[in-house]
Amino acid sequence: MKSLLGIVRRSDVIFRSDGHFDLKARVVRALNITSGDVVDILSSVGGEYYLYVAHRSTTDERGRYEAQCFPSNRSGALHFRGSSVRLCSAMLEACNATGRVALACGDVIIDDRGRHLLPIITRLNLAKK
Repeated sequence: MKSLLGIVRRSDVIFRSDGHFDLKARVVRALNITSGDVVDILSSVGGEYYLYVAHRSTTDERGRYEAQCFPSNRSGALHFRGSSVRLCSAMLEACNATGRVALACGDVIIDDRGRHLLPIITRLNLAKK
């Protein structure tokens, strides 16, 4: 027998080949992302990837940064979008994908520098389902 639904897990982050990425509400809440924050990805030797907030936006300091995130709609939903060709290309390459990769994330980890890191599960590309 075969399951009619297949994989039912929903993605937490989507990276596209045009350089745009989407962060779903679960990621935004877990990392406490606000409008104008800059995200980055740490990679470890073992092939693990962690999403984190590299720079917090403040009212005193304004500017444009690569991978800066903003709400994608005006209704107040916690769905953010950003752009970074380098970040998206690196994640597409890590997943051996072209066009688009939709990935799930694990639970928040706090590193020795006090940063909140969110592990990205790269072995399961939900865009292929």
